[in-house]
Amino acid sequence: MQNKNILITGANKGIGRELSFGMSAKGANIILLGRDSKSLNETYDHIKKNYNTKPLIIECDLEGLNQNQATEINNEIIRHYENLDGLINNASILGKMSMLSEYDHETWSKVININLTASFLLSKSLIPALSASASPRIIFTSSGVANKGRAFWGAYAVSKAATKSMAEIFKDELESTSSLKIFNFDPGATRTSMRAFAYPAEDPSLLKGPQELQKCYEWFFSKESEITNDHYFTFDSFKEL
Repeated sequence: MQNKNILITGANKGIGRELSFGMSAKGANIILLGRDSKSLNETYDHIKKNYNTKPLIIECDLEGLNQNQATEINNEIIRHYENLDGLINNASILGKMSMLSEYDHETWSKVININLTASFLLSKSLIPALSASASPRIIFTSSGVANKGRAFWGAYAVSKAATKSMAEIFKDELESTSSLKIFNFDPGATRTSMRAFAYPAEDPSLLKGPQELQKCYEWFFSKESEITNDHYFTFDSFKEL
């Protein structure tokens, strides 16, 4: 991880924040992308105080991200670092738990924009910065509902199923012609605010903490990951690695 430049969406809370701290501790320069300036600054200040790295804040509301903004993010990264070694598409929202027949269009659009469209725009637009890296990576965040639709999971399940397909297409199109590796990772049940909202009766003390995912993400940037043909991984996959 030493001196790798990695952009993490949703880097100011939950899994994204823990990854930002953990990867900074290993020497990575983290580009913190999120929409809340207060928590972004708190995360940035913690990194600057505790680790000898070069973090960068990009304040961005992914719901309204457009092509011009995504291109400017790529240009900003090149100006600061010259290249990008990894993009972790981590930011997601649940929206609401509802039957599709009762799902409102406003919430549908917000979930799809943040979970799917923003990942598409960033992934395609950051290819120039990623191409300047010797071993670039794009990691999409999946979920168990990506593999089989589940009642009441609405736009979230649709967005994750579509993200899985999008990652497979990116992999098929790019891995044979470049050094870029594409991965899709389902972290499984993790102690986050999203999990608490989806399962309010669940005892959070029985769930793994976000920091336990660090080893999984580190593997995606390792030499070993270069030779795998697999692209879809779950937390349990790493018990066999």
